[in-house]
Amino acid sequence: MSGYFIFLNKDTEGTPSPLVSHETYQYDSLELISSTRFPVDLAPKSLIHTQDNSKVYVLCLEALSVIEIDTKTKKRIRTLNFKPSAGMGFDYKTRKWVKSIQEKPVEGLLTHNDQYLWVSLHNADGIIVWDLKGNNNESKSYKSATVVENDQINTIKLPFFDTETTPKFLVNDSINNRVIVSNWHDNSLSIIEYNAQNPSHWKTLKHIPTKVTPRGLVVDQKNSTLWLGNMASHNLQIFDLKTFELKTTIQDVISPRHFVINDSLILISQSSKEIISAYDRKTFQKKFQIKTLDDPRSIAISNNGQFLFCTSYGDNKLEIFDLKTKKRLYSLTSHGGPVGITLLESKKSMQAWVCNYKFSTVNVFTFDLK
Repeated sequence: MSGYFIFLNKDTEGTPSPLVSHETYQYDSLELISSTRFPVDLAPKSLIHTQDNSKVYVLCLEALSVIEIDTKTKKRIRTLNFKPSAGMGFDYKTRKWVKSIQEKPVEGLLTHNDQYLWVSLHNADGIIVWDLKGNNNESKSYKSATVVENDQINTIKLPFFDTETTPKFLVNDSINNRVIVSNWHDNSLSIIEYNAQNPSHWKTLKHIPTKVTPRGLVVDQKNSTLWLGNMASHNLQIFDLKTFELKTTIQDVISPRHFVINDSLILISQSSKEIISAYDRKTFQKKFQIKTLDDPRSIAISNNGQFLFCTSYGDNKLEIFDLKTKKRLYSLTSHGGPVGITLLESKKSMQAWVCNYKFSTVNVFTFDLK
């Protein structure tokens, strides 16, 4: 894939990318031209792509692994395998705490021009940082793992940063040099500072209390705000990005799960209400909502801010909406519980990478841009 790229503060179950100014291009329609599917490790939860679109990282919860994939060949380059250690995890069916493994990767974030991959570990009360350049960053606290590449296995120590219970989503506040993490079971945000060059000097600064069951986050650096969705308390909290002072709470937002951003709007998937809601970035007023199929999970937005992609887990669909007309353009089958999504966009085409949690596969849908 080639062409010019413009990276908005948007992305995958994934993570907002930093704003990068490049020459842009015009298109106002998508045409599906192909789809393909390939296996990955057990229970893929989310995907992240590099800024040059050369690699995608797939985080596989039950395999305790992160897979680095070449986007041209769809072949595995490296696999990070966590060394398991005993922990406690929450059984969402029985609603009880049970014996489990700490090192289950959930969500990821790339920072420092794609040098560092941050990964939340579901049952470890913390997150790790993988230096993708292979540097050995000493740290007082770490998690052990192996990296498999070309049949070679290397043991590494990954810097580990404390959060609170059940870290989920991560976002990058690149202006203030901080990563912000939502903690599902402790109703809090953790703030990690990365001012120094070496991760050995990075640290967890503090924890900020939230409403019940926080998950989705998005940074609006233009308006210096942090948006948070609290799934169980059915509300949005909007914080001042510098001070973390609460600016406002928006009530009666049922099960807000995942956020993306374009030039004017914050868009939010609401999983149990089966809608996507759009809010004005400046006024915080709701502008419109779009009906989805069952259980919308992750959303992603095209670089021009017009096309919204949604994984509808319950109906095994990838839905695509035109935000200008508010109409659904496509409802594409992605068998096996589609959950994470990331978009790779070039001058003439776009790929939607979708990971299917139940079938342990990735579907790649390719579109022409017109």
